[in-house]
Amino acid sequence: MKTIKLISRKSDLAKIQAHLVSTELKNKFPDLEVELIFKSTLGDNDLTTPLNKMPDIGVFTSDIKKDLLSGRGDLAVHSWKDLPIDTEPGTFICGTLQRADMRDMLFLKKSSKNKTFLEILSSSPRREKNLSNFLPHALPGEPNGISFHDVRGNIQTRFTKLMKGDRDGLVVAKAAIDRILKSQKDEFKVGRELLREALKSLNWMVLPLSVNPCAAAQGALALEIRTEDNELRSMIESISDVPAFKLIEEERLILKSYGGGCHQKIGASIESFEIGQVKTVKGETEDGEEIDERVFKPKKEVKDFFEDIKNNSYFPQNTGEQIFFERKPIPETDSILRDLKNTGVYISRSNALDNKISLDDSNCVWASGLGTWKTLAKRQVWVNGCSDSLGERNSPEENPFEDMNWLKLSHSGNKDETKEILATYNLNPIDLDPKIKENTHFYWMSSTAFERAISVYPEILKAKHATGLGKTYEKIQSLAPNKVMPFLNYEDWLAQIEKHS
Repeated sequence: MKTIKLISRKSDLAKIQAHLVSTELKNKFPDLEVELIFKSTLGDNDLTTPLNKMPDIGVFTSDIKKDLLSGRGDLAVHSWKDLPIDTEPGTFICGTLQRADMRDMLFLKKSSKNKTFLEILSSSPRREKNLSNFLPHALPGEPNGISFHDVRGNIQTRFTKLMKGDRDGLVVAKAAIDRILKSQKDEFKVGRELLREALKSLNWMVLPLSVNPCAAAQGALALEIRTEDNELRSMIESISDVPAFKLIEEERLILKSYGGGCHQKIGASIESFEIGQVKTVKGETEDGEEIDERVFKPKKEVKDFFEDIKNNSYFPQNTGEQIFFERKPIPETDSILRDLKNTGVYISRSNALDNKISLDDSNCVWASGLGTWKTLAKRQVWVNGCSDSLGERNSPEENPFEDMNWLKLSHSGNKDETKEILATYNLNPIDLDPKIKENTHFYWMSSTAFERAISVYPEILKAKHATGLGKTYEKIQSLAPNKVMPFLNYEDWLAQIEKHS
């Protein structure tokens, strides 16, 4: 019977992560014995120096690496984002498990919801850089100033500092919250319950990657072994998530291209979907250069899609052109919305919610994209997260702390089979300009508009069509097979049109 010594840090989160790896190995190799070893590192022992003031990001990993090299451990489990970008010889990362959520979360005291100046706990230059721009537009209070303050300690300690201190909010990785709350072992019960109690008294939001891309490799576990241990390497590789491993390495290479230091104000995330990948890089280099890149790389070749494009043979040429319906509110639903409690409310368009309606704070509100989020925030609605304009399936809504029934606010003709529809408006068709059928390329904001257009002018089906990455793409693809190309958004499609025409 083979025994391996698995070593990690000794915080609750690190232990939970070690148990995850141990369980995967023992499920794959029933005769394997795994000895768990937990220890403090330099970063755990020094809780006074801000992380961004420490000389090396390896303060949480270097001590454990030494134990691998000395033989005191065989396998180390790290939060991958804690590892230096440049690795040293003697050990290497040979695998990872399925990656947890990459996103960050903001927790805010309910008493601070409408403050005009907020003080947020976070030790990340990346978060400070990117959230300083986003939060003033995402919070109902529309704060005109935000300051960030260093915080150290494990997850429970950070929440305790927030609850007992004078600061307004805290930013942490969602993966850490998810793993602690999902842990079932009794040894983590105290920390788990402490976290649940703290969360009941806080407002929270899941921060979108489009404006706050993660630290490279955030949410992923790095499984480190000695370079010469080929037997263990084979075992680890058999439980490793190879696609996730490749994307994580790409994120780290992006960060390395900008210097790769732990003090970088740069986030880099790569999201993989069935139809392609979205890469987001945002922040500021050490030389003060602004970075703001978000691109979609489809699996299908884009070039041929535009080969026959002609001047002005595309629709719409601006977003105001694609109006095929007159919206008529359904006033009877207003009272239902006002009485809603402890319900998930998905809002695909801001005008699906009357601007005079105030939703109860017990509800979880999810927007389809940033535009809808910001509009709702201006109406004093607390938004918990958004689908980042990637579609509900690709960036799903959720309440990390409790199960909820979900309603989708939409029009009366919506036949969505994944959520219960609460119809807040009707769509009344209007006459279409016959010139629309002369176009060769179309971008559709909704499948309802597409269906309306082809019902009046079926010849439009012969054209080439584009959409975003969500259900609209799937629906139109089913109606016009092999004639649909996904794009990140309308602006991305328009830029490609201008490039190729």
